[in-house]
Amino acid sequence: MRLRSIELTNVRRFAGKRARLSGIGDGITVLSEPNEFGKSTFFDAIHAVFFERHGSRNAAIKALQPHAGGAPEVMVEVDLPEGRFRIAKRWISKPQAQVHDTTGRLIAQADEAEAWIDQLMGGGLAGPSGLLWVRQGLMGLEADDKKDRERDLTARRDLLSSVAGEIDLMTGGRRMDAVIDRVAEALARLATATGRPKAGGEWARAVDEAAALAAEEAALRPKAERLSGDLARRTEVTRTLSRLTDPADAATRAQALTDAQAAHQAALAHQAQVTQAETTLRLARLDADRLRQDIAAAETLAARVTAALAALAKADEAATTARARADDLGQRDRAATEAAEALAHQTRDLRTRVQAATRAEAAQAAKAQAEDLQRRLDRATGLQASLDQTRAQRARIAVTAKVLDAADKAQSALDLARARAEAQAVTIEARPDGAPAMLNGAALPDGPVPILTAADLTLPGFGTLRIDPGAGRSGEGIAQAEQALARLLAEAQAESLPAARHQWAEAQRLEVEAKQAAALLAEVAPEGLDALRSALARAMAAAADAPDTAEDVAALTAALAEADTAEQAARAAAKAAHDLAVEAGNTRAGAEANRTTAARQLADAQAEAGDEATLAARIAALKVREPALADAVTTTARALETLRAAAPDLATAEARLTRARGAVDQARAAEQKAREDLASLNATILALAEEGIEERLATIAGDRAEAEARAARYEAEVRALTRLKRALDEARTKARDAYFGPVLRELQPLLAILHPGAQLTIDDASLLPATLTRNGQPEALDILSGGTREQVAILTRLAFARLFATAGRPVPVILDDALVHSDDDRIEAMFDALHRTARDQQILVLTCRQRAFAALGGERAVVALEGI
Repeated sequence: MRLRSIELTNVRRFAGKRARLSGIGDGITVLSEPNEFGKSTFFDAIHAVFFERHGSRNAAIKALQPHAGGAPEVMVEVDLPEGRFRIAKRWISKPQAQVHDTTGRLIAQADEAEAWIDQLMGGGLAGPSGLLWVRQGLMGLEADDKKDRERDLTARRDLLSSVAGEIDLMTGGRRMDAVIDRVAEALARLATATGRPKAGGEWARAVDEAAALAAEEAALRPKAERLSGDLARRTEVTRTLSRLTDPADAATRAQALTDAQAAHQAALAHQAQVTQAETTLRLARLDADRLRQDIAAAETLAARVTAALAALAKADEAATTARARADDLGQRDRAATEAAEALAHQTRDLRTRVQAATRAEAAQAAKAQAEDLQRRLDRATGLQASLDQTRAQRARIAVTAKVLDAADKAQSALDLARARAEAQAVTIEARPDGAPAMLNGAALPDGPVPILTAADLTLPGFGTLRIDPGAGRSGEGIAQAEQALARLLAEAQAESLPAARHQWAEAQRLEVEAKQAAALLAEVAPEGLDALRSALARAMAAAADAPDTAEDVAALTAALAEADTAEQAARAAAKAAHDLAVEAGNTRAGAEANRTTAARQLADAQAEAGDEATLAARIAALKVREPALADAVTTTARALETLRAAAPDLATAEARLTRARGAVDQARAAEQKAREDLASLNATILALAEEGIEERLATIAGDRAEAEARAARYEAEVRALTRLKRALDEARTKARDAYFGPVLRELQPLLAILHPGAQLTIDDASLLPATLTRNGQPEALDILSGGTREQVAILTRLAFARLFATAGRPVPVILDDALVHSDDDRIEAMFDALHRTARDQQILVLTCRQRAFAALGGERAVVALEGI
């Protein structure tokens, strides 16, 4: 299956909109958008299509609804070997599920569509609780819900069996467990039926002591590793500071700034020369223009006398015509004005009625709003009461994480004290021929029995023996440990350690429930109950004057619009008539003025022109000067073009100056940051060194080695049985390698990209990676850094994705803001791993880290929005 597009309608932040994610290719496709864009909304919508029934109304579906409500709809286009199909679902209101092919033909709907989707998804490992689709913030490989874990384990077994080709060799370890059970009787003295140390035995006590010391050693090791890491980081920061303070680099940056400043000043000086040349050219052009204007004025003066004679005759005729037209248009203006005033009175009456109807409609709307606010207030009040009750229940639980952790350590100390006391105690062992011996009234068990306190041993046919090992320090240690545990349990107000754990789990559940109730209350009453009550009061006040009946606003508005249109048309007609009348009056006045002006202009022109011969000689003298001024303009323009051609780029000079200043400022800021980091690292390293971490770690390692050696001595007593168990273990290892081979073959090349030479081991029970071995040192996944666990989890998902494809069930990998804990180098390596897998695997990456994921490459998906 390959995704091609996802379309959301009325989903969460896309309320009242349709959002379509397209451009999903066969390899890597990236949707890189900022926070709050809606990437996780697309992720949750895909999950809902494939894993939530269309009739569901659970929390996951309600979370898809926008705040304004409505029915969320999701459509997904997928490519299958049979062709392209469109899967669509709608929830809450008129729920439906449909599957169409590319021609639009309906393939299945309702429950048949759900069955079609179930068959498509197979084992269900593609969901956020499985191995292939990674929800935002998820790093682990196992689902939180027990039912989901069992379902995923079954699917993984089926998948590995189908690709291993050796399903009969080993089925989840059950056949091998049956073989191991056959040696249980021989291992009964010191070992359990599964080959582990028997509870209460010497071997078990030695192993427990070694495990407790190993746990303490593991708890100290991260601090030692942190100390080592801080020392390495201090070296790196010191090198960075040395580079930033290097005199040669500083001199280079200073010289670059000096050069940029000089170039900028030179560009400014040249620009001043260009400005001066432009001024000279403008003056030359002004002189030439002034000469042309003088010539034109003289020639115009000669023509004015002739034109003035003709204009005077024409003005007389125009004045007579204008007087007649002005009288006619004045009568039309008065009639149009009277008609417009009549229509204006009708419009004012309709506008008053519309305003009254609008106020009545607003009061009715306020009444409906008050009813809605009352419902919200009732719901918010109930949520507040529930929240107060949950917080009160949480407050009554006294146990804390600190007390619980201390109680766990006290219990471990008590177990260790008892183990040490039993290791030093006197032991008795009876092998009766007849009736069993009795110890303190109970049958003496098989094997050695430690005697920690005075006891009565009854022997059939003999009588009773009093055995008293005497007082010792071991008994005092047990009493002190018991008192410490009792004191902590009293502080937690719990009868036992399991009860304290149960109370702590209940406290965490109540905290989660309180957070959920508070979030829902914030959604219903985001500004608080008082604000909601105030809004209700305002709405009720606004609705107080709501009338029972009111005129139809729409009808009145339509009538008003028609009246407005008629009035505007009448006023336009009146204005046009008035404008024509004014224009005619102006034309009349203008015509009469023109006649007077024409007579004056004729007299002025004749007076200004003077003698005709003198005017002609003046025009000829002006035209003689015209060529010289034109040559001056041409010469000045050429000089300006030469300066412009040689001008340096002022914008580039300014950019270089800005860049040089920025380089100097950035180096100064980086130097300050490095000095602050160095001071912080020095303080941290000093604090860790003062704790003596490495010395304590060495002491505990020695104690652990002694306990392990003691456990080995007890193990020697069952060496013959251990040989048999080793043979069974070797057989199990061979079977497991054949069973886990496919996933390791897919996972190892991907792991080598990030951790060359590293090896992963897979747990027999969960069929998932359990430990990571680097440089010969195995490490459990749960003690690794968040970034490394995240990377292993992603690589494992990629390996299982390839196994799905190998088994003929290809499923796309979807990552929603994954790799948030990876550093720059590791994230580049993870990009390589994604591309290696994407050669024949579809991968959809949703991320808000636009700059970091620019180096991922792949195709870029786009989201188009449109209203509905």
